[in-house]
Amino acid sequence: MNTLQPAPGVEDLKPYKTPPLPYPVDLLLAGNEGAAPPQELLAAAAELPASLLQRYPAPKPFEALLAARLGVDPACVLVTAGADEALDRACRAMLTPQRTVIMPEPTFVMLPAYAALARARAVCVPWPSGPYPTDQVIDAVDESTAAIVVVSPNNPTGAVATAEDLVRLSKAAPHAMIIVDLAYTEFADKDLTSEVLALPNAVAFRTLSKAWGIAGLRVGYAVGPARLIGWMRATGSPYSVSALSLAIAANHLERNQDRVASFIARIQQERAELEALLDSLGARPLRSQGNFVYCRPPQGSLALRDGLCKHGIAVRAWPGHPVLHDGVRITCPGNPTDFQRLTDAIKDVLQNQGATP
Repeated sequence: MNTLQPAPGVEDLKPYKTPPLPYPVDLLLAGNEGAAPPQELLAAAAELPASLLQRYPAPKPFEALLAARLGVDPACVLVTAGADEALDRACRAMLTPQRTVIMPEPTFVMLPAYAALARARAVCVPWPSGPYPTDQVIDAVDESTAAIVVVSPNNPTGAVATAEDLVRLSKAAPHAMIIVDLAYTEFADKDLTSEVLALPNAVAFRTLSKAWGIAGLRVGYAVGPARLIGWMRATGSPYSVSALSLAIAANHLERNQDRVASFIARIQQERAELEALLDSLGARPLRSQGNFVYCRPPQGSLALRDGLCKHGIAVRAWPGHPVLHDGVRITCPGNPTDFQRLTDAIKDVLQNQGATP
């Protein structure tokens, strides 16, 4: 008799994967990645000493670099394998089967999985669009609440929270960690990092995968009170980010800030134009402050996704999802040529779908 069994709840989890696309694509606008960094970044990496590959990574210099940019003590910064790992560590540090986490719905797809891995109960509060539902979240707080999630801009809707929302949550739940996922904050009207750092029980989660365009290196970080960061530092591997990734990321931060700022401005322009186009075609876009636009086309999400796929363009849809099944998230490409291709394809798909036979 085979008595081998996984931990409770593991069999109910599904590995992360995106739905397969029906046609080949070459313009990837489904993952919200930023623009590729300059080729010189790889050339500089080739000059690094081979001992970098021989030795275990030393994250402290990179944490010190981030701390200096943020104006905090290095003990307040934890570098991780993308913001994803930092979020997982926060859940491991705060959640148990007897504790709960309050999170918006919809939101970043991995957050419910991290809560489930900690065997905690997730209390979901609807946030389909508009202001963050602070009153409803506060109403859900009780003695079991160990964490409250704020993703701003929210993924996939692009909606944002405010500094006032964060202050109210912090005061209403001083016994909980306020997990503030700021993966897309560079594209927002306001970066809430400094507001998060002013709170005693909040941690900001940042990444270099989006605006900085190095998702393949898996470099993210958490910044907050040293005590909370210390808990998170103890809940994972001491060497989760490779030395090569850290060295390239440090070079990128120091040399390419102006390039990234120009890319962000381009994204903000494209986002406004894309929202206007989708609105004119009846696709009901939401006001976004991310590097993407979420819309609900009247012909259905798969009609738009597959129609764009025929043009070689990949966008994100969630067939079968209880909340997101009718929506499509479109990443802004960040350059004129690809943006023109995208808008021409959207017009072709939506206008032809809406035409009378």
